[in-house]
Amino acid sequence: MRVQHSATVLSLTVFLSVSSRGAAQDLAATSDTLLLDLNTARRIALEQSPRIDAARALLQGARGERRQAGVYRYNPEFQLKASSLIDPGNLGTFEGLLTQEFEWAGQWGLRKAAAEYGVLAAESGAMDVVRATVYEAEVAYFRAVTAEHRLAVRRLGSELSRRFLGAVEIRAREGAVSAMEVNLARIEAGRARAGEASANRAAVSARLDLARVLGLEPGRPIRIVADSTAAQGPVTWDLDSLVAVALTARPDLQAAEAKVAEANESRRLASRAAIPNLQISAVAARGGLADDVTWGLRFGLPVPLWNRNQGLVDLGRAEEDRAEAERAGIELLVRTEVAASLEAYRSASEELRVFEADVLMPARSNQNLLETAYAAGRLDLATALLLRTQLLDAELEYWDAWFAERSALSALQAAIGGAPPGSDPEF
Repeated sequence: MRVQHSATVLSLTVFLSVSSRGAAQDLAATSDTLLLDLNTARRIALEQSPRIDAARALLQGARGERRQAGVYRYNPEFQLKASSLIDPGNLGTFEGLLTQEFEWAGQWGLRKAAAEYGVLAAESGAMDVVRATVYEAEVAYFRAVTAEHRLAVRRLGSELSRRFLGAVEIRAREGAVSAMEVNLARIEAGRARAGEASANRAAVSARLDLARVLGLEPGRPIRIVADSTAAQGPVTWDLDSLVAVALTARPDLQAAEAKVAEANESRRLASRAAIPNLQISAVAARGGLADDVTWGLRFGLPVPLWNRNQGLVDLGRAEEDRAEAERAGIELLVRTEVAASLEAYRSASEELRVFEADVLMPARSNQNLLETAYAAGRLDLATALLLRTQLLDAELEYWDAWFAERSALSALQAAIGGAPPGSDPEF
């Protein structure tokens, strides 16, 4: 199988990470609070992710194996047999051999090729960890942004409920409403306060989860800076085009292809290892003090009568089949993820568009009109509370739709193997 080494090298320089704009000021000028926008969140995740450190160590190990594979594995061997001091009759007798073992069936080249593919697999695996890390950081950031906005909506709801309760109590003193209506307003005000507390708990949890994803200490103060840029999707939304891009750019698929090639080279190496190595020895010998030193060559060749690497060859074939099956499974996964994430993004994008065009702006316009209408006596309390709840629910559902759209876009970008261009982690 042909492995696209150039694609992996390109991915190492273009694929992921944050633009230089993401290095925008980390610390507030007046405190130790960390200001987090989307690009800063990506950058910190890449700088501090333990998974990237682990991937870097695996890659260093693969490069060490490649370096070792490039070293000829057989050192020359020197042997000397000299006369014994307790046998005066053999004084001056010696035999010296300098032996070198040679692989002559291409084993060295196959070993180096397998190690090279091993490095390629490790490089692609490291970039796949980067891809997953960026996706996780983006989703955690969007969840934190959503939680902050939902908390703001709940606070607004609590304030509106408090003001409604005040208006109801004024009308009750005037005899315009019943005690049951006052209790209803108090119940709604209590529910609003409870909803605010729940939203605050969710916001704290989202910030802590974001800190965990970014590798920050749980106690580190964080202030979320909402990303003001519009979501940028792929250039084309055609499924076939996106699948084609993913099949070229996805680092996990590149790693799987490299492992197939590595297994192929290892299987060929196992077959060639059945061919015995040639041993050549330079010999210097002398029969006694009065004799001249004689020089010569010896040749040795083990006879592969019993051990012909049968088991290792079978193991190599099985490993190659396994690697190919895993590659096919990852390719199917890539195709499925692209199709599913594209459909999810289309649905989420349409949902957000409907909220922005048909729900959110009218709901926000009605907030002030609602309170004015009730104060003027044009609405009864039950209707006013129902409408207020619907208006706040519209705000909450909008931010749910916003989170679904942003996280779906991140999933789609991760599925096709692309992300914002910029500097890469050093591998």
